[in-house]
Amino acid sequence: MSRPRARTAAGVIPYGQHRPRVAPSAFVAPGAWVIGRVTLEQNASVWFGAVVRADMDPIVIGPGSIIEDNAVVHGRVTTGRGAIVAHGAIVQDCSLGDRAVLGANSVAFNATIGEGSIVAIGSVVYPGTVIPPFTIFRNGAGGNHPNIQPVGDRLKKWDAGSYRALIEVYRQTALDHRALGGRTSARRPLSARKTAGG
Repeated sequence: MSRPRARTAAGVIPYGQHRPRVAPSAFVAPGAWVIGRVTLEQNASVWFGAVVRADMDPIVIGPGSIIEDNAVVHGRVTTGRGAIVAHGAIVQDCSLGDRAVLGANSVAFNATIGEGSIVAIGSVVYPGTVIPPFTIFRNGAGGNHPNIQPVGDRLKKWDAGSYRALIEVYRQTALDHRALGGRTSARRPLSARKTAGG
C-alpha cells in the first residue's frame, strides 16, 4: 500500500488557462512557486524559494531534475533527466541536456547546455552559446571569453538522484506536521534516526 502524498503549502498556481502539471512523484517545497505552463516530470523537485514561472512560454523539468533553492526559471526552458539548476542560478530560454548542471549563482540566457556538462559557479552563459556535452564551461560577466574543458570524472560529484532520500525526509516531516495539527513534531527527523541506527 503506497503512502499518501504529503500536501505542502507550496505555491503551485495557474496562470490564465494554464495550470502546472506535477507528477505524483515530483516534489515542490513550501515557499517555492510553480506557475502556469510548467510540467514537473516524475521525481523532479523544486526547492525552497525557487521560482519556476511559465507565464510566457512552457517549461518542462525532466525526470529526476532539481531546481534548487532560490533559483529562477523563466521563458522556454526544458531539462533532460537528472539535470540540476543549482542554488541562486537564473535560467531563461535554455535547454539543458541529461545530467547537465547550471552551477550556483550562474546565469544562462537563450543557450544550449549539453548533456553531462557543468556551468561553473557564478558563470554567465551568453545568448546563442552552445556548450558541448561533457564539458566544463567557465565565464564571467566581464565578457564572453569562456574557458571550456573536459568534465572528466568531476560529474560524479553531481548526482540529482542523491536528493531522493532527502525528499522522503521532507515528505515525512510534512505528514508529521499535518498529523499534529500544524505543530512541530518532537520526533527526530528520519535522517537522524537512520544515522543513530533507529
